[in-house]
Amino acid sequence: MDKIILLFMLASIALLMYKEPKELFLYFFLPVLTMMPVYYQTKVVSGIPEISFWSAVLLPIAFVWILNKHGEGYRFSPLDLIILLHLVLVFSGEWHNTTYKEAQKVFYNDLTIRLLPCVMARAWFMDSDSRIKMFKIIIVCGAIVAVFQIIEFRLWFNVFDDILRKIWPHSVPWGGGMKRGGLKRAAGPFGHPICSGYFFTMFVPLAIWLWKNDYFEMKKHGLWMVLLCVTGAVTSISRAPIACVFIGFVIIWYGWTINKAVATMFLASFLVVAAIFVVPKFIAYVNVSRATAETEDQRNAAYRAELLENYKEVIAEKPLFGWGRFGVPVVKGQDSVDNEYLVIVLASGYMSLYAYLASMVWVLIRLSMFAIFSDPSSREGRLAWCLLAGFIAAAFTQTTVYAGTQTIQFFYMLMGFSEGLVQLKNFDDRQQPVLARTLGGDDYGYNFSRTL
Repeated sequence: MDKIILLFMLASIALLMYKEPKELFLYFFLPVLTMMPVYYQTKVVSGIPEISFWSAVLLPIAFVWILNKHGEGYRFSPLDLIILLHLVLVFSGEWHNTTYKEAQKVFYNDLTIRLLPCVMARAWFMDSDSRIKMFKIIIVCGAIVAVFQIIEFRLWFNVFDDILRKIWPHSVPWGGGMKRGGLKRAAGPFGHPICSGYFFTMFVPLAIWLWKNDYFEMKKHGLWMVLLCVTGAVTSISRAPIACVFIGFVIIWYGWTINKAVATMFLASFLVVAAIFVVPKFIAYVNVSRATAETEDQRNAAYRAELLENYKEVIAEKPLFGWGRFGVPVVKGQDSVDNEYLVIVLASGYMSLYAYLASMVWVLIRLSMFAIFSDPSSREGRLAWCLLAGFIAAAFTQTTVYAGTQTIQFFYMLMGFSEGLVQLKNFDDRQQPVLARTLGGDDYGYNFSRTL
């Protein structure tokens, strides 16, 4: 039964005879990536990495795009080299700790999970029609997932996982259900509730941009997309993603405000007042051990605080190459390392972490500069703030979660969108009306036609 994955690959190959790679990426790959669990895999030939639903669809598309279309729409960015450097360092760490064969497998998986979605999403971001379609498909698929997560939240039935799990011939991870307050923490197709919340954290801002710029046929449809995506985060009952959704709201509100001076004063005052009341309680809340914690929430907070302390010596033993992806020793029973940055340094060493952070800093700086110097009433300026909100929220969320399942692909696609927006502006500086037009018409953007 696990060979049904190959049907997705055959469908992708067959459709490529009639459709462009771009169309299949939008209408086939994105829905499969969003709604099919990535941890269901099949082995085709010994010595070749396992194939999942999403990779079965993506690999033929990428093959045709690279060989037949010569990477249509792709523009080089130093970001690609930074990401590639990170993957090479992960490969080196894995080779140092295991074997070349295992390291090769990890490198191949990372290429398809990280670099390929980033460059392909960025390539098709450059086309105005494809860009809006890509955004809308991600948000609509996310909204569909959110609807079924409401069912899972109340009825404890995961339509994306429970049916497949019953017919799958092999054991698969992420089984069972997690609850909080008597309610199931919905995981949807993401395997773990915090990964589900992480996905919605990244894309709620994008849903807001589509809604406010009337990219759905009716205004209320856009609002429903936003509400469902927020609901998707809430039904995960994961504190960090839910908090980061609201951080995203604040960033969007600040970025879209015309009078930044007033907004800055208001935000600074609010933060000072909030800090006076919240910080002392927060310190008292987290300043406990798991043994002295009084509630489950306190135990979780103490668990994450103890992670950094307990794994210091483990990191110090192998700071350069780490322990390998599957060789990290368990310290004091803390087998769940709920911090993506800590996971990277444990598995692959400090250099790999620095390269990963460098890719994030590259995107953050370039996107921030673009957002700050853009007209806050223009569509491209508002898009920059929404992408920035999703990216910052994702960066914070990764301090409390191992970034797993398909959230990795979506995070790198978010990187691709962000870099693509900056590239598009730089490329179109010589023909400035193009950017405003491709992002939504003459009523927004630079209005050069009227000025000239």
